[in-house]
Amino acid sequence: MKAFNHVTPAVWSRTPPVFADGPVAVPLCGDDEEALALVPTLAADLGCAPFVAGPLAHADLLEATTAFFIGLWTSGRDPRAMLPPPAALGG
Repeated sequence: MKAFNHVTPAVWSRTPPVFADGPVAVPLCGDDEEALALVPTLAADLGCAPFVAGPLAHADLLEATTAFFIGLWTSGRDPRAMLPPPAALGG
């Protein structure tokens, strides 16, 4: 199971970890059905918005994406600007 590793300890020290745009999303990668049932509940209990991002084989993609996004953020860019809001996707 891969979870809770995409933001800094300063974010986790917030009670709850919520910002102006809403709660911190917690992507989860895993293959263990019991863990996939338990960990989202733990994240939600912290005030986060958990979602399953794929099998454990995708954990390296999650880590790479996180590193890329953190690089953008620390250089003053907002990686969310790369992604259209869900309402713009239509359908």
